Amino acid sequence: MKKLICLAGLLACSGDKAEERVSGDTGLDPLSWPLDEPGPFQIGYQSWDHNYSLGDVLGERTIRIHLWYPTEETSGPVGEYTVGTDPKVIAEADLAPAAHEGGYPVHVHSHGDLDLGSGSAFLSRHLSSHGWVSVAMDHTGNTLLDLTASPQAANFFHRPLDVRAALNAVDGFEPLGGLADTDRVVLSGHSRGAYTTWSSLGASYDQESVAQMCATGDSLDGDVCTQEERAMFETDLSDPRVVATIPLDGTLRRTWFGATGEASIRGPVLYFSPEDSNGSQQQFDGLADIDFTWVQLEGACHQSFANGGCTSLDTEVGFGLVSAMSLAFSRTIILGDVGSHSVGLLSGDVEISDLVSILHR
Repeated sequence: MKKLICLAGLLACSGDKAEERVSGDTGLDPLSWPLDEPGPFQIGYQSWDHNYSLGDVLGERTIRIHLWYPTEETSGPVGEYTVGTDPKVIAEADLAPAAHEGGYPVHVHSHGDLDLGSGSAFLSRHLSSHGWVSVAMDHTGNTLLDLTASPQAANFFHRPLDVRAALNAVDGFEPLGGLADTDRVVLSGHSRGAYTTWSSLGASYDQESVAQMCATGDSLDGDVCTQEERAMFETDLSDPRVVATIPLDGTLRRTWFGATGEASIRGPVLYFSPEDSNGSQQQFDGLADIDFTWVQLEGACHQSFANGGCTSLDTEVGFGLVSAMSLAFSRTIILGDVGSHSVGLLSGDVEISDLVSILHR
């Protein structure tokens, strides 16, 4: 196993908001639950359309919100996604009491190009079984349902703004009772969703390069920007509530963030890729001085991180490794988990599988 261990910056404590919500000992010890096994909860699921404003010129936008959460119910109607159903989740199930004294820790996910918010539902289910709330959104205009639609340069500022809107929606979602701790969240993103993670975490844009792309449509699916759309990339698209990210097989795009745009991010990054993923080594070698852990999965392919169907790595094996290590990372950052298993799993001192190799900056 390849290892370069440096855990400075990985540990963080919960914020004031979580501390204010402590209402006594829950009687549970969620940090003792095995990372590589489902937690004690079943998974509830709800979805709804959420509207938010992009301003007077760009108008209103509607996205579909997906929400996974812990429940103690053991049966009920199957969850229905935008496309397809999921027999592993229970639609409209009652919310279980919070297992964590600070309420429900929160994970957010951004799907890949022309995918859907449910693409990496395996990760949302795993976290929710451990007492987390997990939220994803369909990035309207860049979903599976938009295969025949015209390209939209706007997708690249919609994505981080959709994350912001989804967190606002969760904050106002009455069944959660205000107990979802959205002040400090972990954001994952698959493929193009990795771009969302860098933007939301505070990577700075290379405005000269962005202006060129907007004028020509290069790297924007061939769509040029309107004046109003170009101006959006000059605003702050990040969200301070996003304090750590998990890009899933999608490298940092230098055309967007320039030579050192990642230097301005606010927190650590846990990056997953296949062992021979194009551009991953170049990304690692060229990174600024940031807290970055790279997990390589031998035999994995692009769909080992969303939707499944990889022929060189069993889907459930790949999903299980990603879920366990993502939970370890999330518990460490959001919940201050300093347990030897979580920290050891991230450093490589605890071996989860001989398919896993870890590099750390």
